[in-house]
Amino acid sequence: MMLNFEKLVGEDIETIVGELVDFVTRTDGEISEEKEKKTTKTPELKFFIARGHEYELGRLEETVEAQLRDESLNDYEYTFFEEHLFEEQKLNENTSYVRISTPEYDRHDHFIFFIEEDYLRVFTVERRHWTKRTVEKLIRYHPSLDRVFLSSEDLVDIVNKVEGDIDGFTAKYNTAFDDRKMSIQLHGGEERYLTDLENDYGVQPTRLEFSKTNSPRIEGTANRDGYGSIPRVQQSEPGFGNDTTLELTNQYVEKDQENFEVEHAPRRLFYRDEQSVQEISDLDVEDSKDGPVPSDNDTADSVAVDGGFTIEGYTTVELVEHIPNKKTDPDQESPSFEQLAEGLRENILDKKHRYDFSEWEEGNFFVFDGKRNEPFEITINETNILLHAKATTTADSLSDFFSIIHRELSTNYQVKKHSERIAA
Repeated sequence: MMLNFEKLVGEDIETIVGELVDFVTRTDGEISEEKEKKTTKTPELKFFIARGHEYELGRLEETVEAQLRDESLNDYEYTFFEEHLFEEQKLNENTSYVRISTPEYDRHDHFIFFIEEDYLRVFTVERRHWTKRTVEKLIRYHPSLDRVFLSSEDLVDIVNKVEGDIDGFTAKYNTAFDDRKMSIQLHGGEERYLTDLENDYGVQPTRLEFSKTNSPRIEGTANRDGYGSIPRVQQSEPGFGNDTTLELTNQYVEKDQENFEVEHAPRRLFYRDEQSVQEISDLDVEDSKDGPVPSDNDTADSVAVDGGFTIEGYTTVELVEHIPNKKTDPDQESPSFEQLAEGLRENILDKKHRYDFSEWEEGNFFVFDGKRNEPFEITINETNILLHAKATTTADSLSDFFSIIHRELSTNYQVKKHSERIAA
């Protein structure tokens, strides 16, 4: 893809995305021909969504240089930054044109970076083979970026909110508590087919194909890992494809905020007198090289006023188990409390070197995420897993843990957040 980025300087994001939509716009005849031949003339318009709370446009080259000087960098991360060239040109306050070059293959890949509400959206029409080697690795290795990861339920909600009809999907069933693994891919069909498969076999969608059948026709996909694409837009009045593409990215951001944003952290407040209040950061956990050390009292959602102290609020992300009746094994039961606790220890907390943890009673874990230097607390409530934010916990740690549970423990969890400010 070659964009004349100079003519985009000063343009708004709608206009810039419109330049990319033009690459995938088709006449009715072209759409019919591509469907008949089961091919496309150009790559799809793609987008990637990442949290970027400290990300600054215009500093990519500077950040790469700093990464190459970072002695803690892993070999594969260093190799990636060393083997590619990065160039950035700001188009406006919130948008940049980025070129990632791979000298070994004499290749140059082009991207639009747009940041809003502390979320980075990347747009491109490069082939996925190359985005996996370039911009997706950049997002993974950049110290200020983290791909969002949503629940299967979120995907359906996103498609419904852009008024799309589900007409294909990839759905999976995978859990550490059952030897069976299933992956089902369906092109064509209706949403009811997905519902039937969920009820019968317990598979959960990881990717949805959808179309907007009103004029013009727009086809798209939505994935759980902050990736989506627009393969085709029917030629019509300008702007329709732009609006749908941007609305999709907005829905990803809204869902991620709903699921993982820590609105109310359990900050401990100390009252010297009625007019003087001092915040003391998270007395429940002391960070050390050995991980978190629990206190003898407060849990993440408790309120205790004693000697002038109170907890101001709480945020808990509840991972709700969802196992429908499956035709393949109608007697399959949910894992017991003991199985779930053991599964967390063996498959995640012990296995992943990033976590230090202590278990003050079975099913209650104080966890320190060494990758992010953030603590949080885990409690098991029957078949559900509750992640309690501490004073310094961010959405990044909570979302990461959910994605790891999806990969290592079970695909059958939905997300429900509880957050409340508690008056002193």
